[in-house]
Amino acid sequence: MNKLVEQSSKNLKEEVNELHQDYIMPCVHSWHDVVFVEGRGTTLKDSEGKEYLDCFAGVAVVNAGHCHPKIVQAVREQAGKLTHLSSLFQTAPEAYLAKKISDSLPIQRGKPKKIYFCNSGSEANDHAITLAKKFSRKFEIIGLQNAYHGRTASTISASGIGSWLADMGPFVPGFIHAPSYYCYRCPLGHTEGPPKCGYACAQYIKHMLNTETSSSVAAFIAEPAYGVGGVIPAPPDYFKEVKRILDANNILFIADEVQTGFGRMGRMFGIENYGVDPDIMTLAKGLASGFPIGAVASTSEIADSYHGPTFSTYGGNPVSCVAALANLDVLEEEKLVENSARVGAHALKVMIALEERHPSLDCVDGRGLMIGAEVVKSKRTREPAGDPILEAILRGMLEKGIIIGRGGLFYNRIRFQPPLCITEAEVDKAMDALDSTLSEVEKSFGIS
Repeated sequence: MNKLVEQSSKNLKEEVNELHQDYIMPCVHSWHDVVFVEGRGTTLKDSEGKEYLDCFAGVAVVNAGHCHPKIVQAVREQAGKLTHLSSLFQTAPEAYLAKKISDSLPIQRGKPKKIYFCNSGSEANDHAITLAKKFSRKFEIIGLQNAYHGRTASTISASGIGSWLADMGPFVPGFIHAPSYYCYRCPLGHTEGPPKCGYACAQYIKHMLNTETSSSVAAFIAEPAYGVGGVIPAPPDYFKEVKRILDANNILFIADEVQTGFGRMGRMFGIENYGVDPDIMTLAKGLASGFPIGAVASTSEIADSYHGPTFSTYGGNPVSCVAALANLDVLEEEKLVENSARVGAHALKVMIALEERHPSLDCVDGRGLMIGAEVVKSKRTREPAGDPILEAILRGMLEKGIIIGRGGLFYNRIRFQPPLCITEAEVDKAMDALDSTLSEVEKSFGIS
């Protein structure tokens, strides 16, 4: 890398693009040919010196911002002491982090919870599913249409987005999918959302238990808000309705907080917006603000049912654990969770105003700094915009120095998930860019 860094910025970009093309598997798709070399707070800099406002946070990961000094210092100090041992040996950072996470969880408040560390959200969800099966001695798992839980065999089987399942089958047996809670595209055909629909998508789970299962359902797994599925928060009482059904049938609730945790939805954990306590939680992304880590949390009773054998070579890595400890300190000291709620409310208000002005923007929704919107060809038909339109929007934003994301069942939803340290002024800058970009794209593609 030193050789490349010493070259001119132009040569660095060209060489990295060529290396990526020649040596990276094509399943790893880059949205842009920009090569980023530096990040601070909400700002990224590319190899040619251009700065960008990051409104995607490395896919909702760097909640404390890029290269926060406190996190960087903690990592430097730990890297000079001990970088690796594996889960077979005890280290202080792992133990202290487990306690700190346990104390903050909305699971049996006031009682100890136990933690399993791994490397990613996929691994965390995989272990949570195994843990639920071990504890319940049952084997079926209910997931949701439109959900995404990872790329392992079990987590892709739990996911419900067709584009992510293409050419992946046959899938692990025992996974079934309940109707999506996405009211804008209700899979049950309801034209009125909750409460008028009676939360039909939640109630349908009772029908599934009587028809599609063998009475061996171990757990229900769901995200408080779809992440890859398009940044769509669940309706207000959805999880209360679901939890009543689960409790009546002795089924565990796994809250997938990989993307929604650590302040992303304006509360420490996304599920806290819904007034229910899960039995198992999975964590990753925002936990260490950019360092690889995943975690599973559960009650002691559930955790103690699983004595292995299991193992994680890098789980509980001391460098990642100290990064997580420092990150949690930053979230608290700088009141970033509160900032997520306050600035997120402002961002949502501004984007809703854009929705009223733009024929291509529809169904703006979100909580905290997790906001998404449909891009459509027509609000009347709700026909999803295709790749050329979405790519034009992302490219237009990039040219204006703003990075946003996309996702959804039809890959037509834009995703606004910046670092939690973003300011209202920076939000306004991003929304001004989105306003002008949408106008340009609508004119180019004849959307009116």
